[in-house]
Amino acid sequence: MAQVSLKTEYFGSSGYIDNDGNKMENGKGSATIYSGNIKIPISVKMSKDSLVSAWMVDIAGTHASLDNKNISQDLVLSNITNLQLSLITIRPLNPKWSLIAFLGAGVYTNETQISRVNGNSILGSGGALFVKKINPKLGLGGGLALTNTLGYPMLFPALYVNYNSEGKYTFRVSMMNGFQAAAGYNFNKKVALHLIAEMNGQLAMLQKEGKNVMFTHQYFVTGLRPELKLNKHISLPITLGVNAMRAVYFNERTLKSLFSDKTTHSKFDFSLYAAAEIKYRF
Repeated sequence: MAQVSLKTEYFGSSGYIDNDGNKMENGKGSATIYSGNIKIPISVKMSKDSLVSAWMVDIAGTHASLDNKNISQDLVLSNITNLQLSLITIRPLNPKWSLIAFLGAGVYTNETQISRVNGNSILGSGGALFVKKINPKLGLGGGLALTNTLGYPMLFPALYVNYNSEGKYTFRVSMMNGFQAAAGYNFNKKVALHLIAEMNGQLAMLQKEGKNVMFTHQYFVTGLRPELKLNKHISLPITLGVNAMRAVYFNERTLKSLFSDKTTHSKFDFSLYAAAEIKYRF
């Protein structure tokens, strides 16, 4: 189904810990993240064996506003904007196996003006995953993803996990775009309550001290998510919880830097987390 979602997330203010593990005196930060996503099927076909073949367009945009107090821009950026466009296809290979392939491109920048965005901030991506349907609830798979994050095309392994058990009690786990897990209870057709755990983040490509670098804002949140389903098209999930981990760091765009842990220690302390979302399915 075609669907549109709009979401706002808020991270409460908390102390900043530098690369050496020292808590910076008077250094604090909070964050507000605005995101939107549109999924549009352009072709859906059902075989006589009830196997689905589909093509879809996925458009996503995120803006992270980091409100930093007494923290230099050399340590933590104030703005990150990510815009992505992807073409995705799902093809059944047989009753148990299917192929998911995607091709896309996006802008990953800290600039707030489009005129200042250059080619260094544009990344391409593509990949293919082979997924096995273990049972009606669980799908597992793997494959390869191609990206030029390091400045040149490179292949990385890709993992697919999707578990979805619907009913009075609901359990979901997904590892495809970040990590999402939820366990909950459906009181009726209108109201549900879930305990959730999610990992997500944003990325900005820029130049620093004459070098091409990438800035990562990554976070892990957990909390309670009541959801109100107004009708079969519109739902309103609201999340109240805590930010269990919010890391911020620069890496050079090199393979060596990608696997080094020397630049991944900067982070913010625990803080309150809140999010509100509206989902519309056509």
